[in-house]
Amino acid sequence: MMSFMDKKTFHETGLREILDWVPTQTDYGKELKTKLVPYGTSQVQALQRSFEELRRFREGLKSSDYFLWNLKGYLSEIKDIKGSLQRVFKNEVLNEVEFFEIKNQIMVMEELKEFFMEHPEVALEKFELASVAPLIKALDPEKSRVKTFYIYDSYSEKLWNIREEKRVIDGKIMEADKKLRQQVYETTGLKPKLNNEILVPKEKKETIGRLNNSDAVIFLSETFKSYVFKIKPTEEMKVLREKHQNLKILEEEEEFQIRIHLSQRVRDFYDEIQKNIQILAELDFSIGKILLGDEINGTEPRIVKGPYIKIREGRHCLVEQRLRKEGKPFTPISVTLEKGVTLITGANMGGKTITLKLIALITAMAQLGLYVPATEVTIGPVSFIYFSSGDEQSQEMGLSTFGGEIYHLKKITDEKKENGLVLIDELARGTNPKEGYAISRGVIEYFKSLEGISVVTTHFDGLSRIKGLRHLQVAGLRRVDRDKLKKELENGEQGIGVLEKYMDYRLEERDPREEVPKEAIMIARLMGLREDILIRAEELLEDEQYLMKDHKEDK
Repeated sequence: MMSFMDKKTFHETGLREILDWVPTQTDYGKELKTKLVPYGTSQVQALQRSFEELRRFREGLKSSDYFLWNLKGYLSEIKDIKGSLQRVFKNEVLNEVEFFEIKNQIMVMEELKEFFMEHPEVALEKFELASVAPLIKALDPEKSRVKTFYIYDSYSEKLWNIREEKRVIDGKIMEADKKLRQQVYETTGLKPKLNNEILVPKEKKETIGRLNNSDAVIFLSETFKSYVFKIKPTEEMKVLREKHQNLKILEEEEEFQIRIHLSQRVRDFYDEIQKNIQILAELDFSIGKILLGDEINGTEPRIVKGPYIKIREGRHCLVEQRLRKEGKPFTPISVTLEKGVTLITGANMGGKTITLKLIALITAMAQLGLYVPATEVTIGPVSFIYFSSGDEQSQEMGLSTFGGEIYHLKKITDEKKENGLVLIDELARGTNPKEGYAISRGVIEYFKSLEGISVVTTHFDGLSRIKGLRHLQVAGLRRVDRDKLKKELENGEQGIGVLEKYMDYRLEERDPREEVPKEAIMIARLMGLREDILIRAEELLEDEQYLMKDHKEDK
């Protein structure tokens, strides 16, 4: 992901939060999401096919609530067994807990395989699971279909014989123990506990004396109030228990040999299980993509060969969510971008920064195979996305805002020569206007020579006159009833909130030769700045020599 967009772009555009919104149930799905790589410029057909498959899967899921409910049920049983698989790959022997987890998972895999065979509506080719039936048979030799694991007697004749002999001896020990307990009871009149202990209060001296003289019990310990005696095992019981212990050792040795064999059987199906794990991850993530699409009212983008981006009524879902909580609507943005440089101008608070983030976010989401928040989107994949917010200050590197911006700009101009998407907000605003204009012009002319798409927002006059640029202007407050707006500003306490209410965030195509509308003075006047200051500002703007000295139109 970091080769597609740097960490700063990843966070500032909101893509990290959007990926967090994609719900996943399994560790496999979560891991797939963290390792997600966007489709590149040479993978147009693969990305188209990805959306075709997702569309078919979505239609299948929507055809019955039963499908999604069942698939989520299967996924809820999936635990991460990759550690156990790596152990068998290294010829290590699994323990019974690991066999239980593997058995449970491969049985779910087989159930899913059968589910897809029964329901072709949701059975995409990429969800075709490899059969692991022979391994299920190995881990479930008695065909109980129970997802717990046990080393059954039927695994080997030797194991069966050992356990059978153990069962016989267990019975003899229980019978001898029962007989001995009864004898002690008849002799002493005291009933032993299940652990064969007899607790006698110290004041019962006669009983204590009787027990001390009995060959059937031995003194065990003393407490503050009592003496503790225990039934003494007979020689017969000692022999039986010794035999039982020896058989237990033989049983453990045979069970270990069986676990070696079963570990080898798991290793035989290593590739099939790994393939199925990847399919489970794809299934989990695909469901997550569909659920995210529903949540953001997303649409499937049309994928074409780039460089080309067309967004109709696009929304930045994170900003939209925040505004919704504040009871405010989000104004959808429509924009079309082709190879070359597009300049966006307009007043502050006009939404230019959000527009850049929206373009980056929707493009990235489309190339990640996600539904996008817009009415209609056409995307020609780009090789990278770079977003500069114009606030690149770095305390760690000792850089000012301007220094930080130039540092990142140097990296993007040095390293990124391919078909990319470059989005720069308020280029060179961190330095004096004259040099800022010159640097901005040089950067724009450089990006004009590249194959990719560049979008730059600016307040510098004259940049829109550079030959070959496309100029978009935020509609802003140009069509607002100024008297009505002024009245609200005079009566209201939150001037900024009133301006946002009337601000038109839509983009309009401008003729490069047309003078850029000036709204800053109008806004300042509406908000009550001293009139003498504003009159002087207007005089300076009317000074043609001042205005055009460094901004002559390209020929």
